[in-house]
Amino acid sequence: MSDGIVVRKAVIGDIEELVAMWTQYMRVHALNPAYRRIRTDALETRRRMFRRHIEEATSAVFVLAAAEGGLDGMIVCSVEENEPMFDPPRYVRIQTPFVRREVRRRGYLRRLLQATFEWASDWDIDEVRLFLGADNLIANAVADDLGFEPIEVVRRYPLRPEPTTNWED
Repeated sequence: MSDGIVVRKAVIGDIEELVAMWTQYMRVHALNPAYRRIRTDALETRRRMFRRHIEEATSAVFVLAAAEGGLDGMIVCSVEENEPMFDPPRYVRIQTPFVRREVRRRGYLRRLLQATFEWASDWDIDEVRLFLGADNLIANAVADDLGFEPIEVVRRYPLRPEPTTNWED
């Protein structure tokens, strides 16, 4: 496209910017119960996870690379085994779809998803599953518009009082 944004696979040199985007993603979704109990080593753990997703053959991180430098979005995908009593035997899990607020509504999520669809096809995968927070109404509406069907809802119930996390620290 002529907008200067290129979708490409992330490289090791992108990790710090990926971690920065992930931090922004977590702040945006801070009210999601799954993200309230972030560990003190979360940034280092996420850094290692991004490295693994970039280096391993069965996973990938796609990014929106701006012509002037920097990244404007990301999406993580990995090949997963399905439950043994269901087909397809494998699917691609898509998670952490994120496009910086200032460049949203330009079709970039679709471009990131298209890259994951092509990557999944290269693995001879028949199905992708997009993991989104249940509380993210906008992302879920976009997923509906893109043809994703909801297949399950995960609910949590804490058995002990939970400490709060302050993302400003």
